[in-house]
Amino acid sequence: MDELLFVDSTFEKDNTSRYKLSIQLCLDGFSFSILSSENKCLALFQSKKLNSETDNSSIDVLKDGIRNCDYLNLTYKHVSVIWLTKKACLIPSELFSDVLAIDSFQLCHPLLKAEILNWNEVEEMNAYIIYALPSTLPDFIGSQFPGAEMSHQTLSFYHKILNQSIDSKHPKVFVQIYDHFFDAFIPDNGQKHFANSFSFKDETDMVYFILNIYKQQKLNTEYSQLYLSGKIDETSKAYQILKRYIKDIVIDNIPNEMFLKSTVSNSEFNQFTKLLNTSLCE
Repeated sequence: MDELLFVDSTFEKDNTSRYKLSIQLCLDGFSFSILSSENKCLALFQSKKLNSETDNSSIDVLKDGIRNCDYLNLTYKHVSVIWLTKKACLIPSELFSDVLAIDSFQLCHPLLKAEILNWNEVEEMNAYIIYALPSTLPDFIGSQFPGAEMSHQTLSFYHKILNQSIDSKHPKVFVQIYDHFFDAFIPDNGQKHFANSFSFKDETDMVYFILNIYKQQKLNTEYSQLYLSGKIDETSKAYQILKRYIKDIVIDNIPNEMFLKSTVSNSEFNQFTKLLNTSLCE
């Protein structure tokens, strides 16, 4: 669905060079947020479902959608572009090379002819995120958003977590939820972090995988907190089931002070935590 969640009355179309744009892309569509220099959210664009017959045509439909969006044809102070994909892996920094990136990635995922690899360094982890994206996308982004920074969705996810204190006795479990998969991360003081992505068909599937993480990592559901962010709220079936098994669950809501307008509920805002966290990290 193509929908602006809101545009604040203080948004000035002729002065966007003062604003920060964060845009999240995938072959299914895109969404974006616009923040003022004071980190007040001025506009949110709801994720859009694009219609295409194949992955090859999806990238062309995505490009057309961006070209035809008025808000994405303005000049911004800073532009962050997030590519959303499950096709990613981590490589320790001391082992990283272009060749190893390709070989390691293909041990985990197929690399299609129409794809190339990109990577982001996570200094706090001493590792690189290697991920696949359409081969024509970097040039398009470079022309549409000159100077934009491109990253995988887990980059800001890891940054935010690793800048918090780490509980070595009862590790915290962090889960960022998207439409049909979630990223999970458990930080460790000894750099033996747990990081993985899980596909799910429905909310019951999602709950199963989260509880299995606790089981496989031998975590105590009484003491190891679960932090949820993304497309979930306290009324969801998944949250209600998880509450039966995990004592302490926290949902990462967008801070109220970010908004000049409060007519939209937290449950709707939550899907934008990734975009807004990226802007706040600039």
